[in-house]
Amino acid sequence: MVTQGTPPGRGRNAAGSGPGPVASEDGPFSHPTFTNNGGDVGRRAMTRRRDPAWVWMIGAFGGALALAVAVLAAHGTGPDGLRLGVRVTARWAFLFFWLSYTGGALAIVFRPAFAGLARQARGLGLAFATALQVHIGLVVWLGVVIGQIPLHGGLLWFFLVALIFTYLLALLSFRIGMRHLGRLFRPLLFLGTTYILIAFGLDFVPGALDQKAQHWPYAAEYVPFALLSLIAIPLRLAAFLRQRLGLRSAAA
Repeated sequence: MVTQGTPPGRGRNAAGSGPGPVASEDGPFSHPTFTNNGGDVGRRAMTRRRDPAWVWMIGAFGGALALAVAVLAAHGTGPDGLRLGVRVTARWAFLFFWLSYTGGALAIVFRPAFAGLARQARGLGLAFATALQVHIGLVVWLGVVIGQIPLHGGLLWFFLVALIFTYLLALLSFRIGMRHLGRLFRPLLFLGTTYILIAFGLDFVPGALDQKAQHWPYAAEYVPFALLSLIAIPLRLAAFLRQRLGLRSAAA
């Protein structure tokens, strides 16, 4: 992929100052989304020793686990403490997801400041999937304590589909089943990650609009995350338009 004013096959770096990697807005779980000067996609081996995603995954899981332990130690392992742990770990995982979903777009719109973030899109997406395991564990624990599934009906199925997308995209990021998808991978990537974003938004946005948001502790728990949910798609759209307009002006 090329940026504005750059002839095909000769990428320029995020600052536009010379040959270098070119950001893509593919988002979470994607393969390396930068091209070299010759336009070849980096094919680094997906191994524990060489894949930087493992660092993000271990850090995200460790952070989620530490947050869960801290919350349960302070508030107990009853329903209230578990519910708080569920909310805290969900927000921790969401931060990794949001950075991965918007990293490429931020690099395109704002240029050099976010170029490094865009390079880590896959690692951040996998960090989200890993941190989410602590969240899911707390949800299951809460269900055991209260004697019922915390979610019901259509909402339960909606979030289950989001969870399935998370696991599916995580597997595909390690090239498991990739050869059967071909050109369908990028549409599936966009569909799956946007569905996950909407699932988060269905939790954060109504909470931010609740009357309880007049109190700052509740507002701090919902409003910032609701805003991040709402601006993610416009950021991706802005990046898409900037790329298309740049390519058109270069061809003119």
